[in-house]
Amino acid sequence: MPIPKYTHYCFGHLSWCYRPDVAPNTVEFKIIMAFRRDLFDGSGTDGYPVKCDKVLDTVGGSSLAFGDGTFTGMLQFLVIDHNEKDNWILCQALDPLNENATIMHTYSNAVDPYTNEPWQAGIQSCYRIGGPEHVNNPGGSYRLQTTVDLTTENSSPVAIAPVIINMPSNAKYSFPVAAVDPDGDHLTCRLATSVEASGFIDGFVQPGPPLAPNPIMVNAETFEVTWDTSGTEPGQLWSYQIVVEDGKTQVGLDALIRIIEQKGEPPRCSGPEKTLKAKVAVPFSVDIAASDSDGKIVDIQSINLPPWATMEILSPLPAAQVTVRIAGTPEFEHKGPHAALVIFTDSDDNQSVSSVTIDVDGGPVMQFHPAQGG
Repeated sequence: MPIPKYTHYCFGHLSWCYRPDVAPNTVEFKIIMAFRRDLFDGSGTDGYPVKCDKVLDTVGGSSLAFGDGTFTGMLQFLVIDHNEKDNWILCQALDPLNENATIMHTYSNAVDPYTNEPWQAGIQSCYRIGGPEHVNNPGGSYRLQTTVDLTTENSSPVAIAPVIINMPSNAKYSFPVAAVDPDGDHLTCRLATSVEASGFIDGFVQPGPPLAPNPIMVNAETFEVTWDTSGTEPGQLWSYQIVVEDGKTQVGLDALIRIIEQKGEPPRCSGPEKTLKAKVAVPFSVDIAASDSDGKIVDIQSINLPPWATMEILSPLPAAQVTVRIAGTPEFEHKGPHAALVIFTDSDDNQSVSSVTIDVDGGPVMQFHPAQGG
C-alpha cells in the first residue's frame, strides 16, 4: 500500500496529574508531540513554524479520548521548540476550551462504572513519518495511551527522549531517557507492544528483527536504551516506543532513531554526581561540561527544559571542549519534578545525551546519566 503523502508524526508523550483541588475526579493532561515542520505554515523567515507559533494538526486530526466517551476534538498545538536542520517542531497541545497548555477533564466517577476498572485515555492517530528512509513503521498509525486510576492520589510518570537521536551504523550505542514521578514512586520501563504503540496487533514493529538482526533494548531500572545497529544503513529512520510505569499507571514515549555513518567517537559529557536542590524563588544554576576527543562539538540542544529555566552555551562553537549553564528561578507553580535532556553533537554527527531531572522544593533534584557509543 502506498505511503500517504502527508506523513508527519515524529514524537509523542502523554502524561497526567491528579487535580482534586480543582474538582473531584479531575485530571490535568499534558501532551507533547513533534511533527514535520515543513507541513505547517508559520512565522519563520522560511514560512514555517518557530517557537510560540500555533499549529492545528489537520493532517492527523490528533484528538485526546478521555476514555469515558468524550473527546477533545482536533487539537491545536503551541510550538515550544523547533529544529530547522532536522525539520521538526516540538509542540504542546492546547485545551480547546481555553487554550491553556494543559487539558483539564473531570470524570463522572473514580473508575469506569461499566467495567469497575480505571479509565483508559489516549490518542489514536496517524501518520508516522514516511519512507523510504523510515524502515520499520513508515506512514503507520500511532497510539499514546495511559491508565487513569482515581482511586488513589496518584499521578502518572513523565518522560522525555530526543525527538531524533543519531546512532552510528553497525555499532552498539546507548542513550538515556529522562523520567520522573510526581509522587516519588519507583519507576520502571519496557518496550511497548504493537497494540500499545499503534492500536493494532500488527501495526508496529520495534527496531530489530525481522528488519535488522538485533533487537533494541531498554534497561528497566536505568532507563538506558541500547541498540546494536548491525545491518542498518546511514540515512535510515527507525521508530521506537517505550512504556514507563509506576506500579499504578503507565505512559508511552514514542520517538525516532536516525542512522549515521560510523565515524569517530561521540562527545563525552559530565555533570555533578551529588544531589542538587532547587527552591521556589531562589536562583538556580548548574554547569554541564562536554568534550570531543577527535573533533569538535558543533551543536548543543536542550529538550523540554522547565519553563523557568534557560540554557546558555558558555563556550563558542565549534569547540573541542564546551560548557553549558542551565539557570533560572522557579516559582511556586513550578514545584515538583521535571525531566529534560541536553544533547551534544559533534562534527561527525555523533551525539551524547545527558538526562536532567530537576525537582523544585524536594526530592532528588538533578541526575545526569552521560551516554556514549560503544
